[in-house]
Amino acid sequence: MDPIFATIRSIHAIFGREVLSVLIVAAAIYLAFTYRPNAPRSPVARIFPVLIDIQVTLGLIYWLVGIFAGVDYFLSFPFILHPLLGFATAVVAHLLIGARSPFARLGRWAAPSALGIILVLVLSNVMIAMMA
Repeated sequence: MDPIFATIRSIHAIFGREVLSVLIVAAAIYLAFTYRPNAPRSPVARIFPVLIDIQVTLGLIYWLVGIFAGVDYFLSFPFILHPLLGFATAVVAHLLIGARSPFARLGRWAAPSALGIILVLVLSNVMIAMMA
């Protein structure tokens, strides 16, 4: 295995499994306690979707390099769901944590609710990756 390919895989796996899961829970707690009506979005709410984008980009690079390297299970079921769920997680992060979130009416619980959905998507994706 190419060392760059292995490095990207390690960073993607560690960031997705350990770091991102903890950050989601920490961000949900922080945003629930620091909520103020009609306040501008906090730095956490602005930066968090970018972290998801970084993870998706790393995964996309790893996936594309793997396909061109001939890793055959990348296109098989259930692993093909892994990149699809990754993109879905990024879309959900931008929609639900954005300024005009559909959860805005939930007030203090808008961000924790959105992050709960994101956490389920991330953990589902981790399980799919571990099956491969």
